[in-house]
Amino acid sequence: MIIVVLMSLFLNNEVEAQTALSDSIYELNEVVIKGIKTVTPNQTISRKHLEALPSNSIADALKYMAGVQIKDYGGLGGQKTINVRSLGSQHVGVYLDGVRITNVQNGTVDLGKFSLSTLESVSLFNANKAEMLMTASEYSSASTVYLKTHRPDSTGFMASYSNGSFGTHKINALFTYKKSAFIDASFTHSDGDYPFEYHTEYEDTIGTRRNSDITMFRIEGCAFYKGWQWHTYFFNSKRGLPGGVVRRLSDKYTDVGREWDRNFFSQLTWREQYGNMGLRAIMKYTNDYLHYRSDYPENISAHANNKYHQQDLYGAAAASYKYKDFGLSASTDFRWADLTNDVKNFHYVYRLDSKSSLSAFYNKKGWNINASLLYSDISDHTNRKGKSLNKFTWNALASYSFGNWQLRSFYKTVFRAPTLNDLYYTLVGNRNLKPEYTKQFDLGFSYDHKWLNLQADWYYNRVEDRIVCLPLKGTYQWTMLNYGYTRCMGVDVTANFNIKNHALLLTTTYQDDRNRTDKNEDSYNDYIAYSPKWSLTAVYTFKYKNLTTSLSHMFVDKRYWTAENEIEEPLPAYNCTDLKIGVRIKKKYTAEFECQDLFDSRYEIIQRWPMPGRRYAMTLKCVL
Repeated sequence: MIIVVLMSLFLNNEVEAQTALSDSIYELNEVVIKGIKTVTPNQTISRKHLEALPSNSIADALKYMAGVQIKDYGGLGGQKTINVRSLGSQHVGVYLDGVRITNVQNGTVDLGKFSLSTLESVSLFNANKAEMLMTASEYSSASTVYLKTHRPDSTGFMASYSNGSFGTHKINALFTYKKSAFIDASFTHSDGDYPFEYHTEYEDTIGTRRNSDITMFRIEGCAFYKGWQWHTYFFNSKRGLPGGVVRRLSDKYTDVGREWDRNFFSQLTWREQYGNMGLRAIMKYTNDYLHYRSDYPENISAHANNKYHQQDLYGAAAASYKYKDFGLSASTDFRWADLTNDVKNFHYVYRLDSKSSLSAFYNKKGWNINASLLYSDISDHTNRKGKSLNKFTWNALASYSFGNWQLRSFYKTVFRAPTLNDLYYTLVGNRNLKPEYTKQFDLGFSYDHKWLNLQADWYYNRVEDRIVCLPLKGTYQWTMLNYGYTRCMGVDVTANFNIKNHALLLTTTYQDDRNRTDKNEDSYNDYIAYSPKWSLTAVYTFKYKNLTTSLSHMFVDKRYWTAENEIEEPLPAYNCTDLKIGVRIKKKYTAEFECQDLFDSRYEIIQRWPMPGRRYAMTLKCVL
């Protein structure tokens, strides 16, 4: 049973309710929110705090949450994916208003393509929510990110312009119609040629990242009517792909890769409650196009010039019934997805994916219990039909609340089917791949007070038949293989302090993520690549009259980037501090200044993809 968030991130004792397009402030003496505490660990950033953070994308907001690792390939146009508790990006489901954002080709979601300006909140759930009327697909992810669309409070128009470092320009326009609809459009261009420094035992390089420009356009609209919601999204971009920094030659030649993206989806959802019975239905169509080119004369790496086109048609239905302290919920969904491209020897392929779930709920005298069973059937169809994959997975979640305290625990099993790239891509595909199996166990508690919210969880994850890409025949021929299993133990701690106009968020993550495949291998018991042992974040927010200030800091421990830890030195630990200041002027105008990486730390999240360093942006907003 679900969270209606009792205490939002950074919730002040004096609550201010501000409309999306008006600077009028309504002082409320008291706000009472009733709801049921969540069973599973979760973290939520509300709309007004998303606006206070120095964030360019959803990835920038999620990086402050406990247990999260963001893979960022640098620059505004660099791909950004999320990894939770070291389970891998493919095990994280990203949902917009309860509908999953999918990519049948590679299984990941680039969070840099989605805007924060239209969102009510961003939430991260370990395991999944525990509420009735969930779709079957929501039970299929190890962790879930929920993006909730903001329903406009008023009718109006807002425009903004932003100018930042490295030739970055952003224009945004938002029109809203009270309680009914909005249209939001943005245009962004960045030259992206930022300076970098690269220092190792063998080299000392100062250079400039070339071919890292991006030009992108996004427009989306959403309409609301009673239990109906219709959301349509279009994104188009062209960008440079600079590649990794090459030892000693970084500024003498450039890996010239270019990418063109076009993404479209339209989703219609309906939800209604009839007494003790609830009904929900979803339909969605997705059409994605990708053109990747690297066959330029100056390149020394492999040359390619390929176009990919994928479509996705999805439908879901769910029903629930509550009787006294008990509840039942059932759901079924079906997805048809296909992929075409002009890669040599890559035949047309489509995937049929159906899921069905049955969940039971119990809530009485402080106890909150949820158990779910999920059945999945996945089959691929090409010039020869692949084997059908039929699996049952399940989870059990329980919590007990007393006073301001809550004890909670969950156990969940998940599998992920190999992506179409994993199975059929000409140079690396392996049609004999097995699915990855994940087992999760969590034990934790939370404490709520007027000015304090505290959460702590210990977790244990085990991944069997992990899918990895390894060299098979020389440097340029790789293949996908199942590679034994890994285990990860960790602790997440989150604390929110809220006193009048001051708010402080602190998160700490400790994890021990190891390879446990073969005791005879040199890599046995080594740390998994890109899994830091420690990571810490702190975000302080201060609001007084027309002034809002946010100061955030992040520390990430050293990370190994090879399968065998002794082969190369790990990436060093790093600190990064961000600052944002906003001032409202004459009610209709707002000026914002932000500085990311305030102290100009030179670091990498991915080996040989240096981050930009200190960068500034100035934004002006006008509300009509």
